[in-house]
Amino acid sequence: MLRAITTTIIGVILGMMGMMAMHYLSMMLYPLPEGVTMEDAEALNKYMAIAPLGAMLLVIVSHAMGSFIGALVATLLSQVSKWKHSTAFKYQFLFIGLLFTCAGWYNLEKLLHPHWFKIDLLFYIPAAYLGYKLVAKRA
Repeated sequence: MLRAITTTIIGVILGMMGMMAMHYLSMMLYPLPEGVTMEDAEALNKYMAIAPLGAMLLVIVSHAMGSFIGALVATLLSQVSKWKHSTAFKYQFLFIGLLFTCAGWYNLEKLLHPHWFKIDLLFYIPAAYLGYKLVAKRA
């Protein structure tokens, strides 16, 4: 059980790092206006009201990629031969997807997003499942 928790935590951490890397890469295509930073919530809220559609779609992709990377890494780590028959690893992807969904919901509550942006919450669990299925070995 401790191994399952450890691999899940590592997956979540690397998933969040991947998500932030995708955010910063997307800012190369859609740079933030002068004076707006990721740390300044007030300025970020004002920018999101006028942000281009492409920038907002890349945010959704970034969030889904974080969940995908987290589940993929956790599943890869859990594929060690002596662990693979443990039931604790079976639903790691679901926990990671739910954790990213809760974090996404919190983000929606704290920052002003367009109303249609709530669709973002629908992509976390399927992305985590895809990451899991991509590398899960058949028993």
